[in-house]
Parts: sequence; structure tokens; C-alpha cells
Amino acid sequence: MSRRRYRSVPARDPRPHLCFVLLNLLGVPYRRGVPACHPRPVSLSRSAARGAVTTLTGQALRVLVQLASVTVLARLLSPEDYGLFVMVLAVVSVASVLGDFGLSTVAIQNQQLTPGQRNNLFWSNTALGLLLSVLVVAMAHPLAAFYGRDEVVGITCAIAPLFLINSITAQFRAETAARLRFRALAAADILAQLAGFGVATVLAVNGNGYWALVAQALTAAVVTLPVLVAAARWWPGLPRRGQGMASLYAFGANTLGVQLLVYVTSNVDNLLIGKVAGSATLGVYSRAYQLFRLPLQQVAAPLTRVAMPVLSRIQEDDARFTAYVLRAQLLLSYSFGGLFLVLAAVSDPLVDIVLGDQWGAAKPLFVILAVGGAFQAIGYVYSWVFLARAKTGLQLRITVYGRALMVVAMVVGTEWGATGVAVAASFGQALVWAINTWVAMPRAGLDSRPLVRIAVRPLTIFGSMAAATLAVSSQLTDVNPWLHGLVLAAVMAGFLGAAALFVGSLRRDALTLLDTVKRVRAAPTAPPLPEPAGAPT
Repeated sequence: MSRRRYRSVPARDPRPHLCFVLLNLLGVPYRRGVPACHPRPVSLSRSAARGAVTTLTGQALRVLVQLASVTVLARLLSPEDYGLFVMVLAVVSVASVLGDFGLSTVAIQNQQLTPGQRNNLFWSNTALGLLLSVLVVAMAHPLAAFYGRDEVVGITCAIAPLFLINSITAQFRAETAARLRFRALAAADILAQLAGFGVATVLAVNGNGYWALVAQALTAAVVTLPVLVAAARWWPGLPRRGQGMASLYAFGANTLGVQLLVYVTSNVDNLLIGKVAGSATLGVYSRAYQLFRLPLQQVAAPLTRVAMPVLSRIQEDDARFTAYVLRAQLLLSYSFGGLFLVLAAVSDPLVDIVLGDQWGAAKPLFVILAVGGAFQAIGYVYSWVFLARAKTGLQLRITVYGRALMVVAMVVGTEWGATGVAVAASFGQALVWAINTWVAMPRAGLDSRPLVRIAVRPLTIFGSMAAATLAVSSQLTDVNPWLHGLVLAAVMAGFLGAAALFVGSLRRDALTLLDTVKRVRAAPTAPPLPEPAGAPT
């Protein structure tokens, strides 16, 4: 039982309120007879540590659910089903980016929002979501004509309400994150994934094909909304004029521009393959892409909800801010950058185990995409710097240059089919990382050199390990995938063990990571993140 003490707000009604009972179930403190209880303030470092632990634990569970979903549905649905669904999402999901307009990020980054501004942000998001849902329905027939598939009309109309629901949810999610209520965020994600997986499985078993994927997306959105409404402990009032919204909309517009460019360039490959190669090839590519995206979607992206409020509060303290960023870069480089290269090394048995034998064509695509994912992972901390320091204008300009070059590469890559597009996408990720490192970070007030030194070591070590493991894997033909995976795991363990013996920098990084884990585990009594003198170099 926690010994945290609470300062109570006098209650008008001594009876328990349903919303606070729900909060108690989500782990938010509640005492009988007091509808609102507030914990005494805790240090920022302790909040960050608890948030990181909660987020990583929750996302680990979510990854398990997602893997189960991918594994089960890949065996129940055909590449054609996935291809038709992705054809629609590749175009209309841009509405989910436009519907937010970057306004939920404003609510986290800006620590001095007034109640009126928060209300206006909510209603702005909702109005955009409604408008975009209507526009998506209007796109149904033109989109079907573009692809030459009548099924696209029904899928597009069915998926349209998703964007209104997500727009309404966005501000409640931002309010929950800004108050550092990470347990509730994790609970919402897990419950939504479980519900969506359950509904999709039932429909797929009963032969409903791509409608199972449509229902999965809608169910997850519908389940997320009430959980976050309860967790936010906030309800919007009516919109009002004269609330000083111009600067907030400007911040949101820049953030929207970045998100839109990232979205478009992340889906151009689907659009090109769907148009040139057809739905079956796109279905294979989309499974390789989804499998490679799992680490970022389920772990790195949600960590933004922890990093943003923490970094935003220390944005004016350059030394402390830099120390936090360097430690975050070290963690991301070894955990997620290294993870992508590990996944590339075990691609052969991994695809067989998760997707099944019929998806063998996805293996080389997955390897290529995973290499690009390593560069995307080590550059993830840059977006935190841009947002926390309100450098979204700089971020937008840099994104325009880098992503434009990526799109050109992918258009050229269509000459070599799905493989050429995958190579171009990975090359583009490496190019974007280089531009952000050497051009953008100095303009955002950070020295690029320590960031590069931190990132290069794990990429070199894990890249060499992946190359050696793939060489061994190529010799293990017609081997049971589970045995294949165990052999490759032994090869990787031996390689990393030898590297630890002969590479001193690897041992030093390991000690730094171990120190970070100890700090996080000791979060109630010790700060989990370093002061400037302890920053990795």
C-alpha cells in the first residue's frame, strides 16, 4: 500500500462520483467521500521515471497484443484483404493528421494555457474532425475509380467516423499527458487494442475479410475515448473569442506541416505500390511494413508522451536540457536502434513464426525497412527537441527538404518494384537523420557531435552483428523456424559477448544504461536522469 499523502479538495457531494471510481480503477488516487484528491507535488525527475516505467510496461503489453493480432489475423485474412484496406488508409488517414492540426501538442508544450484556450483547442479539433469525416465520405467514389476497385467505396465510408472520434479524443489525451497521468494513457491503449483485436478476430473467423480490419480500427477508437475522458478529469466549456489563440494556432500549423509531410512520405510507398503492382503485392509489403513499425508505434512514439511534458518544463535550462537529451539518445540508440537491426538479423524465422509460410515474400522487404528503421529510431529524440523548444518552424523547413528527397527516391524506386521502393524509403530515413543532425540540431541550440558519437557506436556494433547473423541464417534452409531462431539468438549473443570483451566503449555504455535502470527503479528516492556532468558522450 502506497504511503503517499493527499491534500483533499472539499466535496459538495459526499457520495462517490462514477468518473472518479473509474479513475481509481485506472490507478488514479481516490478516497471514499472525496471526489477529487490530489497527490502532493513530486519532483520532475521522479515523475519522468515513473512515467517511463509505466509507459514501457504498458507498451510491452500492447506489443504482445499487437503481435497476437498480427499473427492471428495474418492467418485468417489474405494479402488481398490487407491490400484493399491499406489502399484506403494510405490516402484517407491523412485526415487523422489534419484533424489534430497539431493542437494536442500545444496543450502539452505550453505550460501556461488558460481554461478558455483549452476549451477552444478542443472545439477546434472537433470541428476539423467533423469536416474531415465528411470529406472522407466524399472521396469514396473518386478513390475507388483511382484504384479500379468497387470495394473501396464501402471501406472508405465505413472508416470515415474514425477521424471525428480521434479528433475528439486528441485533447483528452493531451490533458492526460500534460498532467503526467501515464498509467491511464497506458490503460487506454491496452484496452483499445484488446477490444479491437477481439472484434476483428470474431469477424475474420466468420469470413468477413477486410471488414475485420475496418472494425478493428473503429473499435479501438471508440474504446479509447471514454477511458481518456475519465482519466483527464477535465471537461470542455463553450468556445469563446478573445482568448489569444493566434500563437497557439501558429505552433499547431507548423506541427501539422511536419506531421503531414511525415505521413505523406510514410504512405507514398503504399500508394505507389498499390497503383503499380496491385493489391496483392501491396498486401505483402504492408505486412512487412507493419511488422517493422511495431517498435516505433508501440514504444518510441508513446514515450513522446513522457518526454514532451518533462522537456518542456526545463527548456530554458540549457545544461539540464542537454543532459536529458543525451541520455535519451543513448537509450534510444541502444534499445530501439539496436532492436531494428536485431529484427533484420532474424527476419527469416521471425516472418515465418509471426505471419506464416505464405508471407515469405515479405522477408527481404522487412530486412530493408528495418535498416531504415534504425536511423528513424536514433533520430526520434530530435522531434522532442523541436517541440519542447517550440522550434516547429525550423522543424517544418528541415522536414520539407528531407522528405521531398525521400519521395523522389521512392518514385525512382518503383522501377524495381516493391524492393526498389523499400530501399528508397530506408535511404530516405538515413538522409533525414543526417540533415536533422548536422543542420537542424545546431540551430536548435544543441551540439551535434556528442549526439553522433552516441548513435554511431550501437549502429556499428549491431550492424556488424546483423551482417554476421544474416550470413549464418542464409545457410539454415529448410530448418524449423523456432530452431532457426534459437540458433540465430545464440550467434547474436556470442557476437555481443565478444564485442563487450574487446570494445571498451561498449562496456562504458552498458554501465551508463545500467545506471539509468537503477535510477529509474529508485525513482521514489533518487533522480533517474543525469545532471550535466553525468551525461554520456
